[in-house]
Amino acid sequence: MGSFAVVTDSAADIPQELAARLGVHVVPLHVVYHGTDYRDGVDITTPALLRQMADADDLPVTSQPTPADFLDVYKELFHSGVTQILSIHLSRALSATIESARAIAGLIPEGLRLEVVDSCSATVAQGAMAMEAAVIAQRGGSIEEALERIGAIQDAYRIHFVPNTLENLVKGGRATKAQGLVTSLLNIRLVIGLERDGSIEVENKAKGAKGAISYMAKRVAAAAAECGPLVLYLLHTDAEDLARKIEEAVRKTGAPVRVLTDATIGPVIATHVGAGAMGVFYFPEALHAPELDDISTYLTPQF
Repeated sequence: MGSFAVVTDSAADIPQELAARLGVHVVPLHVVYHGTDYRDGVDITTPALLRQMADADDLPVTSQPTPADFLDVYKELFHSGVTQILSIHLSRALSATIESARAIAGLIPEGLRLEVVDSCSATVAQGAMAMEAAVIAQRGGSIEEALERIGAIQDAYRIHFVPNTLENLVKGGRATKAQGLVTSLLNIRLVIGLERDGSIEVENKAKGAKGAISYMAKRVAAAAAECGPLVLYLLHTDAEDLARKIEEAVRKTGAPVRVLTDATIGPVIATHVGAGAMGVFYFPEALHAPELDDISTYLTPQF
C-alpha cells in the first residue's frame, strides 16, 4: 500500500488492469443508451459504443457518479487502513463529477484526510495526473509532492484533438447544424483544445486532416522548444492510420519528443467526438515518472 491512495473517475481513461497495477481506484461515470445503463469502462468499451452509434440518429446520455458512489470508495479505503486520499477528477467545466466527490466532504470518517482536485482536463491528460500521483504514492512520497506534480503538469500540458466530423457534436448540441454543414462542405477540420480551466476551445480551423496534423506537429515542436524534451500520447478513436501520420509529422520536426503510447478516448468523451477522431497530449518529460514507460502495453487501443 502506498503512502496515500489515489482515486479518480473513469473519464481519466485508465484501463482496469493498469489502474490495479498502480493502485488507482476508479469511480465510473455512466453511459445510458437505448434503455441500458452502462458503467463507463466497466460494462462498455469505446469500440462497442462506436459500433452502437454508427447507424443511430441519437446519442447516449452520460452522467456523473453519485456522491454515494464516492463515499463508498472513500470509506472502503479508510476501513482498509488508508488515512490519506487524493481524488483527481474530470474538469468542472465539462462535468459536475467533481461536485459529487466534494458533496460528501462532511461525511467522511474522522481521521481521513481527503484532497479533491479538479484536473482541469479530461481523458488521458486527467489519467496522466492520476498515474503520476500514484507512482509518487508507491514510492512513499507525500500528498503535497503529488499536488505539486499535478500543478506542474496542469501548467505545462497541452491536448489537441480533431473530430472526423462534427456530426456527434451537432447531435449533442455542442455545435450547430450550420457549423457541421460548412465544415463538411469545405473539408475543414476543427482542432480542439482545452483552456486552463478545462473548458473546450477551438484552436484552429485546418484544411483537411493533413492541415490539422501539420498544425498539431508545429504546436508540439514549439512546446518542446519552450519547455525541453516532451513525452507524448497519441489519441484516436479507430483512426490508427492518422495517429501514425501525426507521429511521423512530429518526428520530422526534429523536436525532442518521445511518443509514450497510443491511447483511445474513452466512452464518455467518445460519445461527443465519435469515430475517426485523432489527437495528441503532451507534457515535459521532466514531470514524467519512468515507472510509467511501459503503459503502452495497457493503453494501446484495440478496435
